[in-house]
Amino acid sequence: MLLFTLILSLTLVIYLANKKVNIGLSLVLGAFLIGILNGLKILSIINVFLKAVLDPITIELAVSIILICILGQLMEEFKILDRMVFSLEKVLMSAKATILVVPAIMGTMLVTGGALLSAPIVDSLGKRLNLSPEKKASINLIFRHALYFIYPFSPTIILAAKVGNLNLWDFIKLQFPLSILMYIIGYFIYLHGVEEPVRDNITFTEYLKNIKDLLIYLSPIYIGIVASLAYNIPFYLSLIMGIIVCILINYLSCKGILRGIEKTVLSNENKKSNLLKIMIKGIKPSMVYAVLGIMCFKGIIQEINEINILLNQYINKGVPLEVIIVLFGVVASFATASTQTAIALLYPIILPLAETEHIKLLYAMMIYTTGFMAYFISPLHLCQVLTLEYYKVGTKELYRNYKFLLPAVYLTMLIIYYVYK
Repeated sequence: MLLFTLILSLTLVIYLANKKVNIGLSLVLGAFLIGILNGLKILSIINVFLKAVLDPITIELAVSIILICILGQLMEEFKILDRMVFSLEKVLMSAKATILVVPAIMGTMLVTGGALLSAPIVDSLGKRLNLSPEKKASINLIFRHALYFIYPFSPTIILAAKVGNLNLWDFIKLQFPLSILMYIIGYFIYLHGVEEPVRDNITFTEYLKNIKDLLIYLSPIYIGIVASLAYNIPFYLSLIMGIIVCILINYLSCKGILRGIEKTVLSNENKKSNLLKIMIKGIKPSMVYAVLGIMCFKGIIQEINEINILLNQYINKGVPLEVIIVLFGVVASFATASTQTAIALLYPIILPLAETEHIKLLYAMMIYTTGFMAYFISPLHLCQVLTLEYYKVGTKELYRNYKFLLPAVYLTMLIIYYVYK
């Protein structure tokens, strides 16, 4: 019954989203449906929704999304984004390399919903490469998330190693082929054969200037991040720092101190008024609604405890562990858009059943990969929700672009598992 209600609820969410219903509202309706079908009373569901919306984590996440949107709007309006892309492309000497690298760079920042930071850059480069909106959306997501199979500072990787009592580097080495595979497949599906824009030859001195420009125009993003890591300040405060740096760069550009950004002819008073208008314009309510919808859906899922009971029933019936891992890993992470759900659910039950440390590592890899890929394509995945909202692309069009990627990753996972086993 539980699996059926999960599938039914997620089908409703995907259907409504493809009908252009706001994803936040779609998620709330899907959460309401699964709650009712699993015996929760209407008042209980409303209480869960209120608790989820008023949770400090939800509020902080919503504020962070608003600030990310404002920062992106300022960087776009002040032409900082254009200069950053221009400098990065000059440094890498390839538009295709740039569109591949940008999401990965942003991915190292470990920001929930951080695909929104790279989306405008991928959009700008994608237009020059004549890519369709759905291809730009796929590139923004794939080239960002392929990193998380091997990135040692990823909270999910660290969590997996700690919960499973695994050697972190052995775990990463085992998953390294999966990360490389995603990059290779992504490149050949979306970028291979795409014609590079014509570029001019530059001198070594100009090359060094481009590196300097890149560091300047990237600074609204990385200064706040570095400060956040160094002083352990909340991420929303680091975003405020980024906004301040962005405004400072524009001020210096208007004064002619920095080159490359068009000077404005506005008076100081008009600049202040214009700045406020730009910041208000940057606020995207639909993205805030998406965050609230996701948290409401997760709250309802956490109220339903039948999944643990169902898992133990399958094990007691002698169902192969590999089948249980794939089945429950996919369902748990797809339904909650969280790799951590599969880890928290399956590691304590499956890993103790391993005969050796080597087998335990393989079980851990299979659980992580299964859960991660289900999270990656989940309609609740915040990066996916925000990316689709940004490019105005439907879930169906995005999934169509995954028809080779997903089977290839899961097949490679099974090959690694059985070869090493």
